[in-house]
Amino acid sequence: MSRDDQPLDLGETELSAQDERRVRREHDLDRPGVFDERNAVDERAAERAELWPEEAAVGSADPEAQAREVLRDSDLRTEVPESAPDSFIERRKPDETT
Repeated sequence: MSRDDQPLDLGETELSAQDERRVRREHDLDRPGVFDERNAVDERAAERAELWPEEAAVGSADPEAQAREVLRDSDLRTEVPESAPDSFIERRKPDETT
């Protein structure tokens, strides 16, 4: 089984087993090919595979695969905020100030 066939990892969450099954089904997390296609991950990864000078100095065995994983993680955290329980999202109304 290749990495692209493996279910996407939600990480440690506080979701119940039932809620996690629902979330996995609703967001195609057990079908990474469907998740990738819906989010245009392959096309975006190809565009972002060019390394920055700092990254090029260190090198990468597969810049496109690296970009794909970063995009998947970002898309997953956007679609399923519960997948990043240690993250804090602050939402403000436009008229609120800091």
